[in-house]
Amino acid sequence: MRRTIKTDAIILGAIDYGESDRIVTFYSRELGKINGIAKGARRSKRRFVGNLDTPSHTRLLIFKDDRRELARIDDGTLVEGFSGIKGDIDRFGEACYMIELLRELTPEALPIEGLFETVLAFLQFLQLGDRPELTLRFFEIKLLTLLGYMPHLDGCVGCDSDAGNSERNAQKIFFSAVRGGLLCNPCAQVSSDASPLAVGTAGFLSMASRLTIDKLPRLQPSNSFAREGERILSDFIRHRIGRELKTKKFMEKMRLAAI
Repeated sequence: MRRTIKTDAIILGAIDYGESDRIVTFYSRELGKINGIAKGARRSKRRFVGNLDTPSHTRLLIFKDDRRELARIDDGTLVEGFSGIKGDIDRFGEACYMIELLRELTPEALPIEGLFETVLAFLQFLQLGDRPELTLRFFEIKLLTLLGYMPHLDGCVGCDSDAGNSERNAQKIFFSAVRGGLLCNPCAQVSSDASPLAVGTAGFLSMASRLTIDKLPRLQPSNSFAREGERILSDFIRHRIGRELKTKKFMEKMRLAAI
C-alpha cells in the first residue's frame, strides 16, 4: 500500500546518511514508531531546519510504501521544540532517557492508543514541572501500563495472596523483577532476586498506574517512597530490556558529579 500522510510526531532520534540525508526515527499517532529518510536534510535551509532534533514535536509530511522499510519524509513543520528542556543539561538528559525508553519498549509500526498524547504530555511536564525525578517515575509507570508491561502490584505473583493489601500493612512484602511483581514473605524465600518493598511504595506505584495523566500531579509521594519506586522500576526495566539504558548511566554520572 502506498500513501501520503501528514502526521504529528515525536522525534526520537536521527543519524546522518550519505552526504546529505538523515534517517529519522519518530513516534506518530497514526503509525507508531517508524523510520524515515529525509532526503537532503543536512543541506536543507527551509524544510528541515531544527525540526528533526530530539526531542521535538513535529508535523511531518511523509510518503509510506509498505513494501519499503523506510518511509520518505518530504517536509516538516516544528510544533514544539521544547527549548526549556534543551537549554537545561539535566532536563535534556531526563528527556533523552524518556525517548530512549520509548524507543526500546515500543514495537515497530504498531500504534498504541493514547501513547503519542502521553509522551507529549510528559515532555511538557518535564519542561514546566518542579519535580523532574517524579515526572520520570510517572512516565515509566504510564508507559509500562499502556504497553501492558506494568508489574503486578495488587497481590503476590507467586501464590495470589493479597500481599500489600492495606489491611495487612504489618506483613512483609517483596518485589521480583524476574517474576514481574510483588511476592509475599514465603514466596520471596524461594526467589533469587526478591528485595524488600514498603507497602506504601507498592501503593504509590499501583495508584499512579490507575490515575489519568491530569490527576497524577495530585500524587505526591514521600522521598523514601519515590526513591524506592525508582529502584524497583529500574530493576524491572533493566530486566525487561536486558541491559541498562545509556541515558540512565548518563543521569547517574550527572547525579554523582553534583554531589
